[in-house]
Amino acid sequence: MSWRVPVLCYHRIEVPPRGYERDRNFVTPAAFASHVAALARMGCTGVPLRDVLAWQRGEGALPRRAVVITFDDGYESVASEALPRLAAMGWGSTLFLVAGQLGATNAWDPAAPVARLLDPATVQALASDRVEMGAHTMTHRRVTELDAAEMREELLEARVRWVGVGGRPVESFAFPYGTHRAHTLRAVREAGYAGAVTLKRWGNGRRTDPFRLGRLSVVAD
Repeated sequence: MSWRVPVLCYHRIEVPPRGYERDRNFVTPAAFASHVAALARMGCTGVPLRDVLAWQRGEGALPRRAVVITFDDGYESVASEALPRLAAMGWGSTLFLVAGQLGATNAWDPAAPVARLLDPATVQALASDRVEMGAHTMTHRRVTELDAAEMREELLEARVRWVGVGGRPVESFAFPYGTHRAHTLRAVREAGYAGAVTLKRWGNGRRTDPFRLGRLSVVAD
């Protein structure tokens, strides 16, 4: 059976503060290291999502057991705790940024501990062929709840703001909370993205809809 590319979704690579041990968006640095080590033992190689989209178009090859490691929201802990470990292995990854909140905090989630998000200068410094920057809307709103004008603002402005980050266009989009409908898939395509990830729990092949790619949330143990 051919390998179907798994896409993994992480958020905060941190030890949760006291009282938030059950917050499933936290994965400790030690747990993340164990996950990456297990993938490596399986013969996997981490690649950015843009490589998978190119492969689907017939524009390149993937490692035999490619896996995509993604990080939603753009927390500072991803840069300090996760990216150095992936870089040491030569693995790529994709960060989905809430473009209107960079340098601020996770204001869309008042029930969670406040955390700083990567600032624009750091995003520019991190972006490379191996660290892809994707979009996660402007403000982390559910796109299924937006009217047409709001959707254009959330989708198009999030992409245009970061065109050319690291010398490359923003190609990839992640639906906040994974919510999407047929009209939101069309809107993402019309905004100029090459593909999008959901939170549907399936692997991805050449014929998987590039605007409805599957992704598995990795949560606290």
